[in-house]
Amino acid sequence: MQLQIFIRFLVFQFSILCCFAINQYQSYDEVPSSTDRNFYTNSLLCMDIKPQHSVDIGQITGMWYGSEIIIHTQDIPGIYEYDSCVIIHLNDITEQMRNHYNNQQYTQQYNQRRTQSGQQQQQHIQNTNNARDSPRYLRLIWSESEKNLEYMFNYTERSPGLWTNIGEQRGSLVALNSYNQFTGTVQVVKAVNDHLVLTFCGNDMSSSIYTLVLSRTEKGLSIEELRSIRNLLSRRGLHTETIRKVCSSAAASPAIIHISLLILLGVFAMLKSYY
Repeated sequence: MQLQIFIRFLVFQFSILCCFAINQYQSYDEVPSSTDRNFYTNSLLCMDIKPQHSVDIGQITGMWYGSEIIIHTQDIPGIYEYDSCVIIHLNDITEQMRNHYNNQQYTQQYNQRRTQSGQQQQQHIQNTNNARDSPRYLRLIWSESEKNLEYMFNYTERSPGLWTNIGEQRGSLVALNSYNQFTGTVQVVKAVNDHLVLTFCGNDMSSSIYTLVLSRTEKGLSIEELRSIRNLLSRRGLHTETIRKVCSSAAASPAIIHISLLILLGVFAMLKSYY
């Protein structure tokens, strides 16, 4: 009798575990890597998705861990799992860029300034400084599978949630044959203490539109938080049928772990009472 109860309990717990895992994840074989930009076909032009108006750049700098990459311009729906982890380093490099710019301008304008009056020099310097105060600069380094990619963006204090790409990307990922240079904007869809949502939007029809969902911790975001982000993107007009989950092997769901522990405890308890 006790053995029958034990078997029923074990089957019941295993059924719950399987249903939960199937509902949360779907596995696909031979799916394209995140760096294969040619796989995705663009069906949308870059649009204004109402980036967050108030963004504290100082609070969002530092290290972020990838949770999901949502492709909005791809015609093969599904949830794809990847073992590779995405790590983002975001830094404000405004002062470095301004110092570099100042050093260049000083050499170029030195001879001209010698011929100007003192008042004209002061006015010229003031106008130059005012022009340099408006643009600010960010460096974003995307690391994945021991490779990296460096982006440069500028933004203004009036629109801190809209970043414009400047220059070409650098890094080991650029050497891949499938990589196409990104030219466009990044829109900060959501920026809070523990997660950051960035939508990359290319300027031409050959570019992908995709959203990078980031977390401050390696364990990632909860199912409820991810569902809320997808709903937010859908309300902004971005489809979310194609989702790439990163760091799948390292970020096991706490709920699955909890259920597995319950099963093991039940097995030990039943075996102890049986024997």
